[in-house]
Amino acid sequence: MAIIKKSGNNRCWRGCGEIGTLLHCWWDCKLVQPLWKSVWRFLRDLELEIPFDPAIPLLDIY
Repeated sequence: MAIIKKSGNNRCWRGCGEIGTLLHCWWDCKLVQPLWKSVWRFLRDLELEIPFDPAIPLLDIY
Protein backbone atom coordinates (compact mmCIF):
# COMPACT_ATOMS: atom_id res chain seq x y z
CA MET A 1 0.00 0.00 0.00
CA ALA A 2 2.96 2.32 0.56
CA ILE A 3 3.78 2.15 -3.15
CA ILE A 4 0.22 3.10 -4.11
CA LYS A 5 0.20 6.09 -1.74
CA LYS A 6 3.86 6.97 -2.48
CA SER A 7 4.61 6.88 1.22
CA GLY A 8 7.53 5.43 3.15
CA ASN A 9 5.17 3.97 5.72
CA ASN A 10 4.21 0.39 4.87
CA ARG A 11 1.93 -0.17 7.86
CA CYS A 12 -1.81 -0.74 7.62
CA TRP A 13 -3.63 2.56 7.13
CA ARG A 14 -6.36 1.39 9.50
CA GLY A 15 -3.91 1.73 12.37
CA CYS A 16 -3.57 -1.88 13.53
CA GLY A 17 0.23 -1.79 13.17
CA GLU A 18 0.58 -4.75 10.78
CA ILE A 19 2.29 -4.64 7.37
CA GLY A 20 -0.27 -3.07 5.03
CA THR A 21 -0.48 -5.41 2.05
CA LEU A 22 -3.56 -5.15 -0.15
CA LEU A 23 -4.90 -8.46 1.17
CA HIS A 24 -4.28 -7.42 4.76
CA CYS A 25 -5.99 -4.02 4.42
CA TRP A 26 -8.91 -5.51 2.49
CA TRP A 27 -9.48 -8.77 4.40
CA ASP A 28 -7.06 -9.81 7.16
CA CYS A 29 -6.91 -6.65 9.28
CA LYS A 30 -8.41 -7.26 12.71
CA LEU A 31 -10.18 -3.90 12.40
CA VAL A 32 -12.03 -4.89 9.20
CA GLN A 33 -12.86 -8.49 10.14
CA PRO A 34 -16.03 -7.50 12.07
CA LEU A 35 -17.33 -5.84 8.90
CA TRP A 36 -16.80 -8.95 6.77
CA LYS A 37 -18.26 -11.22 9.44
CA SER A 38 -21.41 -9.09 9.61
CA VAL A 39 -21.68 -9.09 5.79
CA TRP A 40 -21.41 -12.89 5.70
CA ARG A 41 -23.91 -13.17 8.58
CA PHE A 42 -26.34 -11.00 6.59
CA LEU A 43 -25.87 -13.17 3.49
CA ARG A 44 -26.41 -16.30 5.57
CA ASP A 45 -29.66 -14.77 6.91
CA LEU A 46 -30.72 -14.37 3.28
CA GLU A 47 -30.00 -18.10 2.93
CA LEU A 48 -27.03 -17.55 0.62
CA GLU A 49 -24.26 -19.99 1.46
CA ILE A 50 -21.09 -18.29 0.24
CA PRO A 51 -17.59 -19.38 1.35
CA PHE A 52 -15.74 -16.93 3.62
CA ASP A 53 -13.12 -16.13 0.96
CA PRO A 54 -11.49 -12.75 0.18
CA ALA A 55 -11.58 -13.39 -3.59
CA ILE A 56 -15.37 -13.18 -3.63
CA PRO A 57 -15.79 -9.50 -2.65
CA LEU A 58 -12.43 -8.39 -4.03
CA LEU A 59 -12.88 -9.84 -7.51
CA ASP A 60 -16.70 -9.91 -7.47
CA ILE A 61 -16.75 -13.60 -8.33
CA TYR A 62 -18.85 -16.47 -7.12
